[in-house]
Amino acid sequence: MGRRLPVIAPFSSSLVVEQLNLLLLDQQVSRLHLDKKDPRSRHLEDVLKVKPGDCIDLAVQDGPKGKGRVSDAKDGSFTLEIEWLPLHEPDCYPISLVLGLARPQTCRKVLDQAASLGVRSFSFFGADKGEASYGQSTLWTSDEWKKKIEGGVAQAFASSIPTCSLFTNLDEALEQEKPGGGIALDNYEASQPLSVVKRVKGKEYVLCIGPERGWSDRERKLLRRYHYELFHLGPRVLRVETAVVAALGLIAGAYWS
Repeated sequence: MGRRLPVIAPFSSSLVVEQLNLLLLDQQVSRLHLDKKDPRSRHLEDVLKVKPGDCIDLAVQDGPKGKGRVSDAKDGSFTLEIEWLPLHEPDCYPISLVLGLARPQTCRKVLDQAASLGVRSFSFFGADKGEASYGQSTLWTSDEWKKKIEGGVAQAFASSIPTCSLFTNLDEALEQEKPGGGIALDNYEASQPLSVVKRVKGKEYVLCIGPERGWSDRERKLLRRYHYELFHLGPRVLRVETAVVAALGLIAGAYWS
């Protein structure tokens, strides 16, 4: 069985803020106080240069969006009075990403960028050609993975948080997906580009991508047994994180109009 990573963790002031398009909160409150040690406070002060009376966009994880009016700003700390909008439909796409565990720095990029692009779920698995030690990284043994996802969601001005699970191998990862197959990228045995796939708004997609060293013969046979079609992204060999963004861009494009 796969190990579902917990989707709820204590709200952390240690989150590194790279770009704050909205404040993503773990619960709905009417007032929020940000201590001067909170990196979000430093972002509000140094980058956004907010002052009393200014409004900040907020959202609750898997909940509504709202506006926070700065009622107090003193010595690097901020207090926001919040008005919430009605709850909206989930703002992620029905796209599941199944990915072979890669180097932690690669997975960090994937978590951030794929969450920003709107995937509904992540399923990472130990690939036949992968390194077993990747799953023991602090990325996965701490809540760093969750912070990366949250950062991508906040960057996208969204609120729906993708689920994230770890699986021992591809067998387990495919077993938990809905039957009917999906899309798998492969540089060697795919005969068609991903661009030929007819993308339909509302359809559920499962996108399967191997680790840096690609699929084993056993995994290719398994993918075909589960009715996954093999496609490529052209003749160039791409980094995993680049392939993820390029493929998701093609598939999610159905939702952009």
